[in-house]
Amino acid sequence: MTRTSVILTGLAGLIGAIVLTGFCLYVMSAGWIPALMTRPLFVWSIFGFLLFFSVAEIPVMTIGMRRIAGSPNPKAKVLALITNTGYIFFASVYAAPFILLTGHSTLQLVAGAFLGALSAVRFITAVIFLPHVQSS
Repeated sequence: MTRTSVILTGLAGLIGAIVLTGFCLYVMSAGWIPALMTRPLFVWSIFGFLLFFSVAEIPVMTIGMRRIAGSPNPKAKVLALITNTGYIFFASVYAAPFILLTGHSTLQLVAGAFLGALSAVRFITAVIFLPHVQSS
């Protein structure tokens, strides 16, 4: 597992996250569908819930991918790279329902974009921590 392979698979996940988050932002700003949740208590509770899980997942997945990549099985490195793509993309999976359910104001759209932008944080953690895994 090389730094280049981690960056390339990470970029695939990052591009997918940008596309999904951007599409959701476009749908809501164009008014294609109405926002279903408008009460601030519900909106910010959902945001906090999704933010908590998105941030808490970062160290868990990083450690898990390091353990997978450190396995002596040669197929494990491929699995770690596929997991890296999904791990980085998954920040937009947290952002999409928030944007589509609550995005009736600019502040809520920005908050949804922030949830999607956590994919960049995930990309950076993968680039920093995964290449240090010893290749067999």
